[in-house]
Amino acid sequence: MPPLRVWINYEPRIYTDIFKEIFRSMQWVEVVDEAPADPGCKSSGEDLNRIDVVMFSLDRLDQSRPELTPEFLQHAKVLAFSPSGDFGLRRMPGRPDWEEVRPFGLNQLIDELKVG
Repeated sequence: MPPLRVWINYEPRIYTDIFKEIFRSMQWVEVVDEAPADPGCKSSGEDLNRIDVVMFSLDRLDQSRPELTPEFLQHAKVLAFSPSGDFGLRRMPGRPDWEEVRPFGLNQLIDELKVG
């Protein structure tokens, strides 16, 4: 089974670094360091831009990001949560609605990744 591919764009940036260190110790998670490109791009017949989970901080959720097209986001699980861990939102692939998760600490984050 291929590892779960996770792209993290979390503020403050120190949280991104901490999450990357934690996830790199898990053999079933691959942290994608570069911003994802158009999911339609293929190289050698392989989709190199497949992202399973995208992580945002809640305060950045409403900012538009040109590299995050609706096509890209619809195929990934999107997690957005507060730095304090009291509140989080989850959107499943292909779904338009957000689900609330309270609290949203490290245990909830790991559980969300396990579910994929």
